[in-house]
Amino acid sequence: MMKHSRRQVLRGSIALAVACACSSGALPAIKNMAVVASAGSKLADVPLAELVKLCKGASKAWPDGKGFVLVLKNPDGPEMRAALTKLFGGAADVKAAMAKLNETHQVVKVVDTDDDLLRTVDATPGAIGIVDVYAINSSVKVLRIDGKLPFDVGYALKGNGIPQ
Repeated sequence: MMKHSRRQVLRGSIALAVACACSSGALPAIKNMAVVASAGSKLADVPLAELVKLCKGASKAWPDGKGFVLVLKNPDGPEMRAALTKLFGGAADVKAAMAKLNETHQVVKVVDTDDDLLRTVDATPGAIGIVDVYAINSSVKVLRIDGKLPFDVGYALKGNGIPQ
């Protein structure tokens, strides 16, 4: 009887281990998002507080006078939720905040693909974009936010919304 119980426990343990191994791939991957600007931009390190002012409409232009434009791909995506919540100062309805920004002229541009985002940022003076770090090419440069890059501990726009 004891031998039979051990086999059942062993089989159950193996089944549980296989189920855990198979289901771990089903969890959504957390993307590392980066804020990018045109490769020729003079921007390098931007304080998060300045980005929030721009996204909330409190400021309309960069210190060099170029108008602020934010380029996004799929603002409804789960990977964008944490970044947009921080950029829009914790606004409960980010879509309403973006619509308000676009009332007088288009400040927030939504594009279909990462390539479209990179092209739009490169071609639009004053534009920044939020993109998956693995989509970045040489037409743009990654901006530091409060002195940190996307893979640095404490980067403000981590995709999971948990401060590092």
